[in-house]
Amino acid sequence: MWNIVVIILASITLDINLRVNAQSLNEEIIVQSSKLQAEGIYGAETYIINKSDIQNSTSDSVVDLITNFPGIKKQFDIYGTGFGVGSRIDIRGFADTARDNTAILINGQKLTLGDMSLVDLSIIPVDSIQKIEITKGNNSVLYGNNSTAGTVNIITDTLPGQKDSLFTKFVVGSFGKFEGALSGTKTSESFSITGNTNFISTDGFRRNNALSQRNGNIEFKGITENLSYHLNVLSHNQFLELPGTRTPVTLRSDPRGTTTPTQFNQRNGYKAFYGLSYSLINNHEVVVDGSYSFDKSQMNSGEYMDTEIYNYQISPRYLFQYKVNQIKFDNIVGIDLIYANYYSDRMQSDGNYYYTNYKMTDKTAAFYFNTNVTLDSENKFSVGARYHGNWFRASNSVTPGAYYGGTFTDKSAESVSTPQFAYHLGYEHKINNHNTISTKVGRSFRYPNLDERIGLGSGFTNFAHFALGPQKSHDFEFSHKLNYEKFNIATTLYYMRLRSEISTTDNSFYNRNLAPTERYGVENSIKYSFLDNLNIENDFTLTQSKFRGGNRNGNDLPGVPAFVDSLQINYLPFKNISTYFNVYYQSSSRPINDFANYQIIQKGYHTLNLGFTGNYKGFNVSLALNNLQDKIYYNYMVGSGSGVYHSASYYTLPGFNTLLKISKEF
Repeated sequence: MWNIVVIILASITLDINLRVNAQSLNEEIIVQSSKLQAEGIYGAETYIINKSDIQNSTSDSVVDLITNFPGIKKQFDIYGTGFGVGSRIDIRGFADTARDNTAILINGQKLTLGDMSLVDLSIIPVDSIQKIEITKGNNSVLYGNNSTAGTVNIITDTLPGQKDSLFTKFVVGSFGKFEGALSGTKTSESFSITGNTNFISTDGFRRNNALSQRNGNIEFKGITENLSYHLNVLSHNQFLELPGTRTPVTLRSDPRGTTTPTQFNQRNGYKAFYGLSYSLINNHEVVVDGSYSFDKSQMNSGEYMDTEIYNYQISPRYLFQYKVNQIKFDNIVGIDLIYANYYSDRMQSDGNYYYTNYKMTDKTAAFYFNTNVTLDSENKFSVGARYHGNWFRASNSVTPGAYYGGTFTDKSAESVSTPQFAYHLGYEHKINNHNTISTKVGRSFRYPNLDERIGLGSGFTNFAHFALGPQKSHDFEFSHKLNYEKFNIATTLYYMRLRSEISTTDNSFYNRNLAPTERYGVENSIKYSFLDNLNIENDFTLTQSKFRGGNRNGNDLPGVPAFVDSLQINYLPFKNISTYFNVYYQSSSRPINDFANYQIIQKGYHTLNLGFTGNYKGFNVSLALNNLQDKIYYNYMVGSGSGVYHSASYYTLPGFNTLLKISKEF
């Protein structure tokens, strides 16, 4: 009965997800330490999450905040620990490779370079964030690799001249969830210093599923008449137990159990982002951004892996504006220089000598430009291009006799150079005060990350595929926005035509470039305000992700649901108290690995969620009641590539759970 109700509700084109208030790119966006010009890229769909939205949200993670929009969903939520640990942001249906097709930025600089497997948004203290910008679609001109699906830019800058502040937060929830956070800012007219730290822990929904994590960052920012500068340093330390999978039998008999009672993953590292901006003359500015990061991961997952990666980046650019016959030109020209070093030892167990060792270097030199042209108040367009050079070198060495089985041999060093280019053309037209249309076309690319070039890198033989090729995509999107009194509608249609898409295939244990693929869909968001204190929202996404060539032409790509909908009612019964009721529905999809479309279907599911937020004597209080039906469900299923039907692995997610947050700003 509930399934029927949910499907009916999901089919109503009303509107969703106002746990945060999103703005489209109809207004000016001020971005500190970012490559984006003041107006963004015309034709691109962008959402903004502000500081107040973050503090008033019932969400426990950055991931949950970001995935509250059409065309964006949470992927790879296999641990159920909360706080966004291990979860990925999937924009426009990339499933298992979503992380590698969406660039995650801190103040306009990439969070991690070379190996996206080390991107985990839980390492960023939520309370350090001033604003989040989410741009859907090709952004390779400005950000190069990993930007095919979109970008998420997390702004942490605190401008000098604002008031001093101190913020504290405590979170408790089901399954032993706990978070304690403290942040503070000290400012003067020309300088500010901000510090944030938090500790999160949970027992986890499943056995051997506990989490213990500490994050911290400190940021310095200064500004003078012609010069501004900033330095942001982050550190993190995470210990996560790995519960393994559930089979079709244990999914029903013991959904909270574990098959890997001793396995874990431990990660730690630090990152430093710096930048300065100097105004030469009116409307001319030189900006230099750079970063250094170190990440270390130690995993016990049947065997032991010890991986380190070092990243270096510097990105100078020149921004200038001018007018010709009242036509305004806003320009950016820049260079990206990136270097990454990767080391990974693979051992039978901790303390043993490695049976194989991988060493890789990844170098990038790129040139790009973008021009925003304002013809008049109703017509604007953007044009930009990038040339991206990449030089990759890798080798692996073997210790004879150190492995308990298999046929590992030394693999001589390989060097690969695969330059790529990207472009975009965007146009925006204001029809009248209520209607705006926009369109964008472009080409994007992505290189395989360092882990993808290795594959599993263990088991029975040398699986490393160092020469894995880059992925290319041609993209088109069209958007329409209607804003009329109490009624707002935003609709986007898109089409992506990909070649050499990077993915694992069946039971091969290493990654390949797939036959030609395509993605297309509709993203819709509608909001209607019945009263000043009552509104209803609905976001839905229709997605198709298929092979368009090869011997699997027409087959669905795994892990991409055709329909996702979220319906939410927001009600403000009293001045300082608000509540929401949310229905989330996700349709069925092919399980991961099932490129042949042979295995059983991953079932669709729905959840009912209720939340309250309020303020009492200066304390912000929120309570989330999630999965009111107490359903044991999953949104990640891996099908066996062995050819055995109904052979699959499941990762179950929590039933009914609660989350209480109390915070105060002094």
